[in-house]
Amino acid sequence: MLWRPSAWLCTKAEVCAFIGCGIQAESHLRAFADLFPLKEIRAFGRGRPNIEALCESAADLGFEAVPCSSAKDAVTDADLIVTSVTYSAALEPFLDAGWLKPGAFAYVTDLAAPWIRDSLRNFDRIVIDDLEQEASLPNKLAPAELITGDLSGLVLGEIEGRVGDTDRTVFIYRAYSLADLALAALAYQKAVEIGLGTSIKA
Repeated sequence: MLWRPSAWLCTKAEVCAFIGCGIQAESHLRAFADLFPLKEIRAFGRGRPNIEALCESAADLGFEAVPCSSAKDAVTDADLIVTSVTYSAALEPFLDAGWLKPGAFAYVTDLAAPWIRDSLRNFDRIVIDDLEQEASLPNKLAPAELITGDLSGLVLGEIEGRVGDTDRTVFIYRAYSLADLALAALAYQKAVEIGLGTSIKA
């Protein structure tokens, strides 16, 4: 079975809400602009300059840009939700998955720290990047009984990402350590090729 994005994502998504409006939000905006027929971008975050910058980028791409006064206003009735909230020890969870409409998809890049943990039960499918890595770490992304599977299982067809059009689905991304190693190797190879950096011998 080949993985199809439509088996997981809301491919007809028109409204995307960003919770956290920094560099990650900017990069996801541009990626999602190529993947979905977006019309409206909503932005909510702590820093007004970041909100304004993201809205300006969205407007430049031809989208209606809406700065929101609350996280609930941003995510209610949104098709896609991207959260990239900067972690701090003082962060109090403020996002409720119960606010999401049926069929919504959330892409969570911040360890789910801003999400109210009990509210994650409102998701029909929770997929993480790697089950084995998750099992070895103390700070769990979500309660184990709620996790449907990981990204490799989804791509290989071992799990279903979306059973019906009304499923609320979420991908919670911790950062796959193998991907970091691969990227580091590519960066090193490129640096050697163009003569950048300093070689250090032990």
